[in-house]
Amino acid sequence: MSNIIEKYNFAEKFTPYPGPRFKEIGEFSGEEFRETVLKQYFDKNMPIELNVDDVLLSFGPSFLSEAFGQIAALYGIEKFQKIIKVKNDTEKGKIFEKKMMEYVLHEIEGKK
Repeated sequence: MSNIIEKYNFAEKFTPYPGPRFKEIGEFSGEEFRETVLKQYFDKNMPIELNVDDVLLSFGPSFLSEAFGQIAALYGIEKFQKIIKVKNDTEKGKIFEKKMMEYVLHEIEGKK
């Protein structure tokens, strides 16, 4: 596990407008984010700190479930908590982290 945490500005590096659950439904989907961004961090055991402060559209439940819930179900909650960090020193960051974890835990519980 790398000690370096890569800072990832979601709005700049992916999109300020998170999309739907699946790629076939629309652009910037949770599926696309999981496959093209998150998976590489998990495969390399490299922590990432997500900054969502500049995101202009709120994250929908479908996006959160597909991107974060599915990756947590695939790799396990322990690894998820080691890899995924959230810049949570703003209200937006705190809300995002709380909602993200709701969907992660829902997916993990559903797999038991």
